[in-house]
Amino acid sequence: MQKIVCIILVFILVFSACSTSRKAGRTAVSTTLDETAGNRLETVISNNLSNHDFYIRRSDIRVRQENVTVNLNASIKFRRPDSLMISVRSGIGVEAGKGFLTGDTVIVNDRFNRKLMVGDPEEIRSKYGIDPALIYIILGDLIVGKDDYRSVLNCQKGEFRSQYDVGGRTVEYTVDCQRKKVRKVYLEGDVRTGNITILLSGIVKDGNITYPEKIAINDDLKELDIEIQIKRIESPWSGSVGTVGGQGYRVVKIR
Repeated sequence: MQKIVCIILVFILVFSACSTSRKAGRTAVSTTLDETAGNRLETVISNNLSNHDFYIRRSDIRVRQENVTVNLNASIKFRRPDSLMISVRSGIGVEAGKGFLTGDTVIVNDRFNRKLMVGDPEEIRSKYGIDPALIYIILGDLIVGKDDYRSVLNCQKGEFRSQYDVGGRTVEYTVDCQRKKVRKVYLEGDVRTGNITILLSGIVKDGNITYPEKIAINDDLKELDIEIQIKRIESPWSGSVGTVGGQGYRVVKIR
Protein backbone atom coordinates (compact mmCIF):
# COMPACT_ATOMS: atom_id res chain seq x y z
CA MET A 1 0.00 0.00 0.00
CA GLN A 2 2.73 2.48 0.95
CA LYS A 3 4.64 1.67 -2.23
CA ILE A 4 1.58 2.13 -4.43
CA VAL A 5 0.71 5.49 -2.88
CA CYS A 6 4.27 6.70 -3.42
CA ILE A 7 4.12 5.45 -7.01
CA ILE A 8 0.94 7.37 -7.79
CA LEU A 9 2.23 10.64 -6.30
CA VAL A 10 5.70 10.45 -7.80
CA PHE A 11 4.39 9.15 -11.14
CA ILE A 12 1.95 12.03 -11.53
CA LEU A 13 4.37 14.72 -10.40
CA VAL A 14 7.65 13.40 -11.79
CA PHE A 15 5.72 12.65 -14.99
CA SER A 16 5.14 16.39 -15.07
CA ALA A 17 8.07 17.88 -13.21
CA CYS A 18 9.31 21.02 -14.95
CA SER A 19 7.98 24.39 -16.03
CA THR A 20 4.56 24.36 -17.68
CA SER A 21 5.71 26.59 -20.50
CA ARG A 22 4.17 24.29 -23.17
CA LYS A 23 7.32 24.53 -25.30
CA ALA A 24 7.19 22.04 -28.13
CA GLY A 25 8.20 21.58 -31.72
CA ARG A 26 6.43 19.78 -34.51
CA THR A 27 8.06 16.61 -35.76
CA ALA A 28 5.38 15.36 -38.13
CA VAL A 29 1.92 16.33 -39.33
CA SER A 30 -0.62 13.87 -40.65
CA THR A 31 -1.93 14.33 -44.18
CA THR A 32 -5.57 13.24 -44.06
CA LEU A 33 -8.71 14.26 -45.88
CA ASP A 34 -11.58 16.71 -45.27
CA GLU A 35 -9.53 19.87 -44.69
CA THR A 36 -11.91 22.65 -43.56
CA ALA A 37 -10.92 26.31 -43.41
CA GLY A 38 -11.21 27.69 -39.86
CA ASN A 39 -11.12 24.23 -38.32
CA ARG A 40 -7.79 24.65 -36.57
CA LEU A 41 -5.76 23.12 -33.75
CA GLU A 42 -6.31 26.23 -31.62
CA THR A 43 -9.97 25.25 -31.25
CA VAL A 44 -8.80 22.11 -29.41
CA ILE A 45 -6.27 24.07 -27.33
CA SER A 46 -9.04 26.48 -26.30
CA ASN A 47 -10.71 23.50 -24.56
CA ASN A 48 -7.62 22.76 -22.41
CA LEU A 49 -8.59 22.37 -18.76
CA SER A 50 -5.47 24.29 -17.68
CA ASN A 51 -6.88 27.44 -19.30
CA HIS A 52 -9.00 27.68 -16.14
CA ASP A 53 -8.56 27.52 -12.38
CA PHE A 54 -10.21 24.29 -11.23
CA TYR A 55 -10.73 21.99 -8.27
CA ILE A 56 -11.29 18.28 -8.85
CA ARG A 57 -12.90 17.56 -5.50
CA ARG A 58 -12.90 13.81 -5.98
CA SER A 59 -11.44 11.35 -8.44
CA ASP A 60 -11.40 7.60 -7.92
CA ILE A 61 -8.11 5.90 -8.81
CA ARG A 62 -7.29 2.24 -9.35
CA VAL A 63 -3.58 1.34 -9.56
CA ARG A 64 -2.32 -2.06 -10.71
CA GLN A 65 1.34 -3.07 -10.55
CA GLU A 66 3.19 -6.30 -9.79
CA ASN A 67 -0.10 -8.21 -9.36
CA VAL A 68 -1.18 -5.72 -6.68
CA THR A 69 -4.31 -3.58 -7.05
CA VAL A 70 -5.01 -0.61 -4.80
CA ASN A 71 -8.03 1.68 -4.80
CA LEU A 72 -7.45 5.32 -3.89
CA ASN A 73 -9.13 8.67 -4.35
CA ALA A 74 -7.57 12.03 -5.01
CA SER A 75 -8.36 15.72 -5.19
CA ILE A 76 -6.53 18.10 -7.54
CA LYS A 77 -6.37 21.89 -7.20
CA PHE A 78 -4.99 24.12 -9.95
CA ARG A 79 -4.40 27.88 -9.96
CA ARG A 80 -2.99 29.58 -13.02
CA PRO A 81 -0.33 29.86 -14.19
CA ASP A 82 1.31 26.73 -12.74
CA SER A 83 0.34 25.90 -9.12
CA LEU A 84 -0.93 22.33 -8.74
CA MET A 85 -1.75 20.38 -5.56
CA ILE A 86 -2.66 16.69 -5.48
CA SER A 87 -3.96 15.01 -2.33
CA VAL A 88 -4.25 11.20 -2.28
CA ARG A 89 -6.35 9.25 0.20
CA SER A 90 -6.79 5.55 0.84
CA GLY A 91 -10.04 3.81 0.02
CA ILE A 92 -11.24 4.39 3.60
CA GLY A 93 -10.50 8.11 3.46
CA VAL A 94 -7.15 8.31 5.30
CA GLU A 95 -4.79 10.87 3.75
CA ALA A 96 -1.78 9.05 2.33
CA GLY A 97 0.17 11.96 0.87
CA LYS A 98 0.24 15.19 -1.06
CA GLY A 99 2.14 16.46 -4.05
CA PHE A 100 2.79 20.10 -4.96
CA LEU A 101 4.09 21.39 -8.30
CA THR A 102 5.00 24.83 -9.65
CA GLY A 103 7.34 25.97 -12.40
CA ASP A 104 10.36 25.65 -10.08
CA THR A 105 9.30 23.37 -7.22
CA VAL A 106 8.23 19.76 -6.70
CA ILE A 107 7.36 18.53 -3.19
CA VAL A 108 5.84 15.17 -2.25
CA ASN A 109 4.56 14.61 1.30
CA ASP A 110 4.85 10.89 2.17
CA ARG A 111 2.70 10.60 5.30
CA PHE A 112 3.36 6.87 5.70
CA ASN A 113 7.09 7.36 6.07
CA ARG A 114 6.93 10.92 7.49
CA LYS A 115 9.17 12.46 4.89
CA LEU A 116 9.12 15.32 2.38
CA MET A 117 10.50 14.41 -1.03
CA VAL A 118 11.81 17.56 -2.74
CA GLY A 119 13.02 18.04 -6.28
CA ASP A 120 14.01 20.74 -8.72
CA PRO A 121 11.85 20.44 -11.84
CA GLU A 122 14.71 20.94 -14.28
CA GLU A 123 16.90 18.37 -12.51
CA ILE A 124 14.05 15.87 -12.56
CA ARG A 125 13.49 16.56 -16.23
CA SER A 126 17.16 15.79 -16.93
CA LYS A 127 17.12 12.64 -14.81
CA TYR A 128 13.86 11.13 -16.02
CA GLY A 129 13.64 12.65 -19.51
CA ILE A 130 10.05 13.79 -18.94
CA ASP A 131 8.58 17.22 -19.62
CA PRO A 132 6.35 18.45 -16.78
CA ALA A 133 3.70 19.90 -19.04
CA LEU A 134 2.55 16.30 -19.45
CA ILE A 135 0.51 16.43 -16.23
CA TYR A 136 -2.01 18.44 -18.20
CA ILE A 137 -1.93 15.91 -21.02
CA ILE A 138 -3.11 13.34 -18.46
CA LEU A 139 -6.15 15.56 -17.87
CA GLY A 140 -6.88 15.78 -21.60
CA ASP A 141 -5.02 18.95 -22.62
CA LEU A 142 -3.33 19.25 -26.01
CA ILE A 143 0.18 20.67 -25.57
CA VAL A 144 2.06 21.88 -28.66
CA GLY A 145 4.30 24.77 -29.70
CA LYS A 146 2.72 28.11 -30.57
CA ASP A 147 3.80 27.73 -34.19
CA ASP A 148 1.31 24.87 -34.49
CA TYR A 149 -1.71 26.61 -32.95
CA ARG A 150 -3.19 27.58 -36.32
CA SER A 151 -2.50 24.26 -38.03
CA VAL A 152 -5.58 22.96 -39.83
CA LEU A 153 -7.31 19.93 -38.30
CA ASN A 154 -7.19 17.52 -41.22
CA CYS A 155 -9.79 15.04 -40.03
CA GLN A 156 -10.54 11.59 -41.38
CA LYS A 157 -13.57 9.68 -40.13
CA GLY A 158 -13.99 12.20 -37.34
CA GLU A 159 -10.41 11.98 -36.05
CA PHE A 160 -7.20 13.97 -36.34
CA ARG A 161 -3.89 12.27 -35.58
CA SER A 162 -0.44 13.87 -35.47
CA GLN A 163 2.98 13.62 -33.79
CA TYR A 164 4.84 16.42 -32.02
CA ASP A 165 8.01 16.86 -30.01
CA VAL A 166 7.24 17.88 -26.41
CA GLY A 167 10.36 18.50 -24.33
CA GLY A 168 12.40 16.14 -26.51
CA ARG A 169 9.82 13.37 -26.36
CA THR A 170 7.63 12.22 -29.25
CA VAL A 171 3.94 12.62 -28.45
CA GLU A 172 1.15 11.41 -30.73
CA TYR A 173 -2.34 12.84 -30.24
CA THR A 174 -5.62 11.48 -31.50
CA VAL A 175 -8.30 14.21 -31.43
CA ASP A 176 -12.09 13.85 -31.56
CA CYS A 177 -12.86 16.43 -34.25
CA GLN A 178 -16.50 16.87 -33.25
CA ARG A 179 -15.85 17.46 -29.54
CA LYS A 180 -12.51 19.24 -30.17
CA LYS A 181 -10.88 17.19 -27.43
CA VAL A 182 -8.00 14.71 -27.16
CA ARG A 183 -9.16 11.10 -26.89
CA LYS A 184 -5.81 9.26 -26.99
CA VAL A 185 -2.15 10.09 -26.34
CA TYR A 186 0.91 7.96 -27.04
CA LEU A 187 4.24 9.03 -25.54
CA GLU A 188 7.28 7.31 -26.97
CA GLY A 189 9.57 6.18 -24.17
CA ASP A 190 13.16 5.18 -23.61
CA VAL A 191 15.05 2.96 -21.16
CA ARG A 192 14.11 5.32 -18.31
CA THR A 193 10.40 5.78 -18.84
CA GLY A 194 8.90 3.22 -21.19
CA ASN A 195 6.06 3.91 -23.61
CA ILE A 196 3.01 5.53 -22.06
CA THR A 197 -0.49 5.29 -23.53
CA ILE A 198 -3.32 7.47 -22.24
CA LEU A 199 -6.95 6.83 -23.20
CA LEU A 200 -9.50 9.57 -22.41
CA SER A 201 -13.24 8.92 -22.59
CA GLY A 202 -16.59 10.19 -21.35
CA ILE A 203 -15.91 13.75 -22.55
CA VAL A 204 -18.10 16.22 -20.60
CA LYS A 205 -18.76 19.89 -21.30
CA ASP A 206 -19.78 21.63 -18.09
CA GLY A 207 -20.11 25.41 -18.27
CA ASN A 208 -16.73 26.85 -19.30
CA ILE A 209 -14.77 23.59 -19.10
CA THR A 210 -14.49 20.40 -21.12
CA TYR A 211 -12.88 17.36 -19.53
CA PRO A 212 -12.70 13.53 -19.69
CA GLU A 213 -14.57 11.64 -16.97
CA LYS A 214 -12.39 8.55 -17.44
CA ILE A 215 -8.61 8.32 -17.92
CA ALA A 216 -6.62 5.11 -18.43
CA ILE A 217 -2.80 5.21 -18.29
CA ASN A 218 -0.42 2.39 -19.13
CA ASP A 219 3.38 2.43 -18.70
CA ASP A 220 4.71 -0.69 -20.41
CA LEU A 221 8.16 -0.52 -18.80
CA LYS A 222 6.87 -0.39 -15.22
CA GLU A 223 3.94 -2.71 -16.04
CA LEU A 224 1.84 -0.02 -14.42
CA ASP A 225 -1.85 0.63 -15.10
CA ILE A 226 -3.70 3.57 -13.60
CA GLU A 227 -7.43 4.19 -14.04
CA ILE A 228 -8.83 7.58 -12.99
CA GLN A 229 -12.50 8.55 -12.87
CA ILE A 230 -13.30 12.21 -12.22
CA LYS A 231 -16.38 12.31 -10.00
CA ARG A 232 -16.71 16.00 -9.12
CA ILE A 233 -15.04 19.11 -10.51
CA GLU A 234 -15.51 22.82 -9.83
CA SER A 235 -14.57 25.63 -12.24
CA PRO A 236 -14.40 28.58 -12.03
CA TRP A 237 -12.70 28.19 -8.66
CA SER A 238 -10.98 30.83 -6.53
CA GLY A 239 -9.72 28.95 -3.45
CA SER A 240 -6.18 28.39 -2.22
CA VAL A 241 -4.18 25.34 -3.30
CA GLY A 242 -2.92 25.03 0.30
CA THR A 243 0.38 23.61 1.56
CA VAL A 244 1.89 20.14 1.72
CA GLY A 245 2.58 20.35 5.48
CA GLY A 246 4.89 17.77 7.03
CA GLN A 247 6.30 19.59 10.05
CA GLY A 248 9.13 17.54 11.55
CA TYR A 249 9.31 15.26 8.51
CA ARG A 250 12.65 14.13 7.10
CA VAL A 251 13.53 15.99 3.89
CA VAL A 252 14.98 13.90 1.04
CA LYS A 253 15.70 14.50 -2.63
CA ILE A 254 13.46 12.82 -5.20
CA ARG A 255 15.61 10.25 -6.99
